[in-house]
Amino acid sequence: MERHSSGEGPSSPSSSRRLITAGQVFDGTKLLREALVVLQDGIVEYVGPRSDYTSSSSTETVENLGEDTLLTCGMMDLQMNGGGGLQFNEDISETTLEKMLEVCLEHGTSSFMPTMLTSSFDDLRSSLEVVKAWVAKHGLTRGVVGIHLEGPFLSQEKKGIHMEALLQEATQEKLDEIAGYAALFPVLMTVAPEKVSTEQVKRMTEKGVVLSIGHSKATYEVTKACLEAGASAATHLFNAMSGLSARDPGVIGAVLNHPSCYVGIIADLHHVHPANIEIAARLKPDNLMMVTDCHSPAGTEIAAFKLNSRQMYVRDGRCVDTNGNLSGSVILMDDGLRNAVKSC
Repeated sequence: MERHSSGEGPSSPSSSRRLITAGQVFDGTKLLREALVVLQDGIVEYVGPRSDYTSSSSTETVENLGEDTLLTCGMMDLQMNGGGGLQFNEDISETTLEKMLEVCLEHGTSSFMPTMLTSSFDDLRSSLEVVKAWVAKHGLTRGVVGIHLEGPFLSQEKKGIHMEALLQEATQEKLDEIAGYAALFPVLMTVAPEKVSTEQVKRMTEKGVVLSIGHSKATYEVTKACLEAGASAATHLFNAMSGLSARDPGVIGAVLNHPSCYVGIIADLHHVHPANIEIAARLKPDNLMMVTDCHSPAGTEIAAFKLNSRQMYVRDGRCVDTNGNLSGSVILMDDGLRNAVKSC
């Protein structure tokens, strides 16, 4: 449920208008009782107390979903590799984005960032162009709210499932080309602090790119410098990053200790122990972001798929390669929410 103001006058006779209430309404910040949601042509134009809503018509009917119902805004997934049987890396197209959106809507997610994993720079450029075309057609109000580039400027030692042969040096020419798209739509990019200079970080963030720290074995000091230069998030906390120890808090310590750094976390209960999710929630009550990091099998019964032309499998709810190495998930945001409530 995304709130927009149409800026138009009274609705025309042919327009569609709905007034909906439920036992509780979540407005994105708090739970409301005796609340109302008003939609005009599918766009939410009012969320709030029924007593504060004034209508130009005395004949409008209110749909009551029931006292045991919770009506909530849609969720947003900032790290989604694929879904519904299609993988963005394997099929860089608007068709894939359509399928991903379809799966999202079936599971309570109204918007998402397609994630492009480490790839050739030509494929990375193609992914940016596809999102550019999507935004030109739909703006940022139909599912896709930008792009997440996870790589290719990552640590070889903490590459995880990313293909080492595709990891690249962060040249200024490549960074500037990526940054150019940030004027058109949000660009979130995961980088390893040891692979980019603080000057490059400053330049990218000044151009509007949101930099997230991940797939890194950087020290606490190097990570802290990257954050101070402008990086503002961490990708899948606890996974593929240097850990917290007595004499080097590493990436984990640096991002948890930074007051305004956002941290993404995968709540599939395979990537991160529930206790670690609880710890992150206590330390980052306003800056913790649930993500899925889901692959093409999400929302399907598919048991095998391709990732950068490699064979991958879904086994016991885990995405793994032929050696059993964990890669991404098969959950969607509603699954993650259930896990967080029931197990964390």
